[in-house]
Amino acid sequence: MASQTGLVLLLETKEGYFKEDGKITKDIEEAKKISDSEIGSKSALAIARELGLTVEELNEEDIHLSTYLPSYESRIKELEEVYKDMGFSPKSAYNMAISAFNRYSLEFYDAYLIFKEELYREVMEFAEGTELMVTVPTPEKKIELCIRNKSSIVEGELIRRPYFSEEGTAYSYQMRLKNPHVEKYFDCKEEVKEYFNHWQNQGLLDFLEKGIEANRFSCYLSRNFKIYNMGITDGVFSIYVNETSSELEKFIATKIREYYSICEMHITRMFGSYILLQRNGSKLEAVKATPIPIQYCPLMVKLLEEVGGEVALTLLETLKTEDKELQTKAMCHLINEVVIKGGYFDTSRPLNSCEANVLFGASEIMSSAFKSNLIDAAVIVSNNLGTIITTNDSNTQGAVKRMTGLFYTSPSADIIKTAKEASIIPVFPVTASIDQLEGVKRAISLGYKKIAVSVAASDNILHEELSKLETDGVVIYKFGLCSKGISEEVALAMQNHADVIWSCASKYVKELIEPNAIAQVGLKIPVHIMTKKGWSLVRNHLLLNGTELSSEDLTQGEEKPVYLNEKGKIKMIKKGEIKGCLDCPHPCI
Repeated sequence: MASQTGLVLLLETKEGYFKEDGKITKDIEEAKKISDSEIGSKSALAIARELGLTVEELNEEDIHLSTYLPSYESRIKELEEVYKDMGFSPKSAYNMAISAFNRYSLEFYDAYLIFKEELYREVMEFAEGTELMVTVPTPEKKIELCIRNKSSIVEGELIRRPYFSEEGTAYSYQMRLKNPHVEKYFDCKEEVKEYFNHWQNQGLLDFLEKGIEANRFSCYLSRNFKIYNMGITDGVFSIYVNETSSELEKFIATKIREYYSICEMHITRMFGSYILLQRNGSKLEAVKATPIPIQYCPLMVKLLEEVGGEVALTLLETLKTEDKELQTKAMCHLINEVVIKGGYFDTSRPLNSCEANVLFGASEIMSSAFKSNLIDAAVIVSNNLGTIITTNDSNTQGAVKRMTGLFYTSPSADIIKTAKEASIIPVFPVTASIDQLEGVKRAISLGYKKIAVSVAASDNILHEELSKLETDGVVIYKFGLCSKGISEEVALAMQNHADVIWSCASKYVKELIEPNAIAQVGLKIPVHIMTKKGWSLVRNHLLLNGTELSSEDLTQGEEKPVYLNEKGKIKMIKKGEIKGCLDCPHPCI
């Protein structure tokens, strides 16, 4: 039989269906029914014109074909899926569907509806009282849904699951929503915590419902489309509907991302101070900062002197005082005037760069590793993108620029498009979430085998879990960043599992990690190499920067090799030769 035999369609516009006389009706039974023989490969607009309907004022996007009667093939496919869900093998399910179609004359649509209703009832009875059943409240009543098949990710983080119900097929879409968990970074009152943690989701449901209703036609949904239920529970968004389309899936994901872009929020870090940025209307600004825990950092002073001007000098002067309120105000002012106005959160910024901002930065070492084919992917974090997978040296360097720490960010459709054009893979293209463990898992699923990953601050606890992913030929180079203020537990996880660690102004890195490192690069902000695997990337970076390695005796203690930048040239000395550092971050925390 022909694959489309039995298919009957309608010509639909936003106002209704076309009738035989070319007029519009909202009564589906009055509409012009078109058989599959009249369709071919033509568009809905072309078919309407051939039928002599008045469509001169319509464009392609204003009219489409909607199903009135499904084809024989799709009816058989539907029955086959039901039998599979009842536990029959694919072959048995197909044979049973064919047999039922022929035995019960299911080419007649009324007979098909009766048979399918009975079959659905069997499924519901089969699943009653099991974990397969879900009860969903609707405005009219509660409906029982029976889970069918497996869930699937359809748009970014959006998960689709199909169901049976006594009213027919139903679908749910679910997604874990954003929550900055500000209590991890800021000591704030309960009402302040609740405000910031829920601010980005306030009004989201109303925004989505209105958007779906206004765009039902462009999402190829019929006039019988229903939203059974929509809500947020334990941070998870869910919507239950009676019909779906790929356009609806894209629309839900797009609207969630759009809402987060409107309610933009970021958490970054500078001088050990966490700063919260929030968009109010057209303006993004720093609205909260924690007291600055350290008095001096040579790297930050260098970067601020390069780009900060008088605003940076004002902040640096406040570090000489005990006035914490003055410091936090100066920090917020710096973020507003230098970081934001400097384009760090500009969603039209380029994402490819060959500029090395510091000699021994994480992205610089990763970029060198790409050049020498030592890695084929890097899992890093970028403003407005969250966790990303970079695939070459220039997009690795360009995605981070001078960023000093990012712990929460909001998505942007513009920069996600730029990222994809730059061969960057956003792991969470809808929410721009930050989850380095999931980022590495995604890179592995895409076939990458030599992966560098950076984690920051308290997330350095993830190094042990990252190590467990090194199976089946996968090699993971683990970088520990932003270590100031970490706990002893986190430091031990870094010591036991990280390959390269940046000291920053960390008390525990100095006490626990430094003595166990087998090599060191730099003195002011030491980079500690913990493993031979880590050394292979650092060694490569040194060689590409013109360093001649006369000796590579990796060891702990006083004989440990330390590589220093002296007047633009790298030289190697022994750890025991270091007399002390007069220009190191302090105090260590």
